[in-house]
Amino acid sequence: MKTIITFSILLCAIAYPTYCEPPQNSVETDIAVIKTEIKNLKEAMEKGFDNMNQKIDKGFDNVQRTFDRQNNIIIACIGIPLAILAIGATVWGILTHRRTRKEDTLEKQIQTLTEEIETLKQQRILPS
Repeated sequence: MKTIITFSILLCAIAYPTYCEPPQNSVETDIAVIKTEIKNLKEAMEKGFDNMNQKIDKGFDNVQRTFDRQNNIIIACIGIPLAILAIGATVWGILTHRRTRKEDTLEKQIQTLTEEIETLKQQRILPS
């Protein structure tokens, strides 16, 4: 029995180093697997960053559209009343100019008529 135990211990001691040292092909395949996994992780991270950049760009686009709408509303709220006021002022100016022209012509006509009346009074010597 002792011989069998020693013989089996001796055989295990001889065979043990072969199990401890991995074969060269196994190391190379492990390295290849690790490289592919690293490559896959890198691609996944790049896709994730690309997706994140796209989401951020979409967010900025939405913010830009919102600001554009607000700017258009502000411009409309300020610009339309100013345009109405400008048109109204122009029309008012034109109308007042016409009135003053008409008043001036009427005053000139009144003045000429009064002068004619005065000359006629002097010619006929009408009592005043």
